[in-house]
Amino acid sequence: MFPLKQSRVLNSFLVFFLTLSFFCEFSSAANDETDSRRVTRGIYYKMDQGATWGVLYDGRMSNLHYSGPGGLINFGRHAQRSSYISEWSLARLQYNYSKPAHKNTVVENPGAGLRYMYLKNIHPKKNYYIFAGGEINVFGNLRMAPRLGNSYLWVDMVGEIRPRADLFFNKVFLRRNWNIELTAATSVFGYTMRIPEYGVSFELSEDAGVKTQGFEQKFLLPHNYAHITTGLFIRESFRGESNPNWFRVGYVWDFYTMAGAHNLNTSNALHQLVLELYFRVR
Repeated sequence: MFPLKQSRVLNSFLVFFLTLSFFCEFSSAANDETDSRRVTRGIYYKMDQGATWGVLYDGRMSNLHYSGPGGLINFGRHAQRSSYISEWSLARLQYNYSKPAHKNTVVENPGAGLRYMYLKNIHPKKNYYIFAGGEINVFGNLRMAPRLGNSYLWVDMVGEIRPRADLFFNKVFLRRNWNIELTAATSVFGYTMRIPEYGVSFELSEDAGVKTQGFEQKFLLPHNYAHITTGLFIRESFRGESNPNWFRVGYVWDFYTMAGAHNLNTSNALHQLVLELYFRVR
């Protein structure tokens, strides 16, 4: 379980989200099709960057929770039409520098991944849009703690299928029309390889050399794995009638938990403040 401080952060976000949703229900919508900030349909190259705060627990490593700051960057291709949205994320890289409460051990936590997403417009109304579909996601999450000697390296490699839904709507707040997006995705099926199976990364072999410990691999189902991602974004177009490029800023909460062999479980939560840039190519 995560510490009390983590729960308070999540509760604060939930209160903010519910407050925003409640307020928007009583705000008047501005659905002018000529809104200069509306996203132009087309093909875009995208670049994401942001600051992160991670909270990590890995029972193979220790019984402590590690937390600390980090950053992320992503490059991809985004296609947007009135009937669908598709996206490739081709280089999703992130890095966190985490410490436990006693500050004696530093854990470097890099990660990388690839993702393909396809969403279909299932509610093409003027006041709001709902796109639903899914994504195929492949990622690796590493933990490195050099001070722990031969127990310094742990890896989770995961491939998964995740349903996803995005909600788009325009609301007036403080005399301004805001383009708001809510996103949510969760895992239903996957496969993983975890290295090592136990808490020791390397050990002496019979010939006095060094060998790696064994690994664990298994199918991921809702009873032994959950990966939840939610986001809240504000989308804007760059000014100018001839400028089709746009950007969005927002908050993303990305959390996964995995049950391991010998009751050595893993949980990783990543809070992200992101800026996404979209450049039209055709």
